[in-house]
Amino acid sequence: MENKQDIQFIEKVIGALRKTAINLEELQVKTALGKAEAQDMYEEVKKEFNLFIHDSEFKIKGIKENIDDLKSKFDELRVQLTLGKAETKEIFKKQKKQLLLTIHEIEVKIKSNETLNRMYALTLIEIEQFKIQLEILEEKYNRDKKDAKSTFEKGKEEFNSFIDKFKVTYGKKKEEETKFEHFQNEISEAFVHFKKAFSKS
Repeated sequence: MENKQDIQFIEKVIGALRKTAINLEELQVKTALGKAEAQDMYEEVKKEFNLFIHDSEFKIKGIKENIDDLKSKFDELRVQLTLGKAETKEIFKKQKKQLLLTIHEIEVKIKSNETLNRMYALTLIEIEQFKIQLEILEEKYNRDKKDAKSTFEKGKEEFNSFIDKFKVTYGKKKEEETKFEHFQNEISEAFVHFKKAFSKS
């Protein structure tokens, strides 16, 4: 892959990461203000993610490698995303557990295939965003935590400084050795920090 394409690719990844930070902040603000019930927000988040997955599915059509497996996992995920409204915390937790299991299987398939790995870099970012949205919503189902706002701010700050460092590191690499796996791991690591802002202390 020539350098120009690499740079465009990195810019896309950085753009997706910035968009994620904004989306998560918007959801956090909405839940803090109690603008909508958690279950309505959950439906909204599922719908958006479902649309994204639907778009992602079109990308695989051009690949000749055997990815029927991945396609069936995407189908499974989309069915789960259209399940009925989670009226109670118990239903939400059950749905969340199932969604995370299927998502994990999809991630494993993507990360273990070089072609898909690069192709789905943005999908993986979107998946990480969805996982954090689930954490934010779980807090809402569990009652608002008083310190949620401050922990979120800290998580957001760390995430934004990660994006800046990422841009410096990968934005000007000229050699072919933009170790893809390595930066995939770095991105996952950044999301881990963000997720910690919502996990139960």
